[in-house]
Amino acid sequence: MAMLWLTLALGLRADTLIFANGDQLSGTLVRADAAACVFKSDMAGLVTVPWSNIRELRTTDAYVVVGKDASVQRGQLLVDGATVEITSDGAPQPTFIAPADTRMIVDPKTYAEAVTAHPHVWQSWRGQVSGGFSQISATQASTSFTSRIELQRPVPSLAWLPQQSDTLFHYESTYGRLSQPHLPTVRTSIYSLGVEQDQDVSGRLFLFGNAQLDHNFSQGLQLQQAYGGGVGWKLIQTAPTQLALRADLHWTHQRFLSLANERFLASSFTETLRQNYGRVVWTQNVSLTPSYTKGLAYQMAGMSSWAVPVYRSLSLNFTVMDNYLNNPQPGFLKNSLQISTGVQFNVQ
Repeated sequence: MAMLWLTLALGLRADTLIFANGDQLSGTLVRADAAACVFKSDMAGLVTVPWSNIRELRTTDAYVVVGKDASVQRGQLLVDGATVEITSDGAPQPTFIAPADTRMIVDPKTYAEAVTAHPHVWQSWRGQVSGGFSQISATQASTSFTSRIELQRPVPSLAWLPQQSDTLFHYESTYGRLSQPHLPTVRTSIYSLGVEQDQDVSGRLFLFGNAQLDHNFSQGLQLQQAYGGGVGWKLIQTAPTQLALRADLHWTHQRFLSLANERFLASSFTETLRQNYGRVVWTQNVSLTPSYTKGLAYQMAGMSSWAVPVYRSLSLNFTVMDNYLNNPQPGFLKNSLQISTGVQFNVQ
């Protein structure tokens, strides 16, 4: 008998969605905007329904309604025809708004945590951390390891909300040491670190500032610093595919192992792609960097990485990176190719 009363009580607390043809679902309103609402029920799962296909929507709990004019109202909802009626406990009369005039409808917890909250700089990051290691002890002794960190901090953090800004951080390194009795030790040391801050201008267009540090012992490059900014365009933004183009103008300072220094003005034209094939993720980027004040100092770079899920947040990672530096230190090759495999941890 107690279970029966509990079931009835939960049913009475459920939101109700009635379609234009008279079909009815009981469950929970997840969110809504000017075009449609997302509703979850035990019978149909998660469904997205345009307002034109809804005869009535009634909620038992309060929701936050944000209008296109930035007005914010909170209360229980009754959608009947072309009107959203909002009933608040503290208001003597309900207020009304057309579904087409709403920017979003969400529950109060989501609104407080993801829309109006201002997280600290160390919060709300997501991305991938990967690494690999190899050790050989014999006549030849060798040690090598690779690491890669790709993090992103969008504001707001919910993917379905209009993005305002984005912070990007990446770090990748390769270190190797090979020694043998009576022969010189061979060492590999490569790292790259970059930070970018994006500010959205519209749904597709954004401005950004960036800083990049690079070291490549295999090309005689002690340290390369690049600081600048530019404009970007989100060409494709869907759940399985994100494709963006960037163009910037930056100042570069190169210091080689021979203590030679180069300073010049350059631009980078970059394409970045993230493609989901089910749970398998392919990330790729290609950049071309011509120099305006020192013509021979142009660069090219490319990266392709596959992540295959293994267990929960763990994946196997396979990465190919290629860097071309047209003005390396004399005696060093212009091209640097890296192929690595390892384990990747996904940060949510």
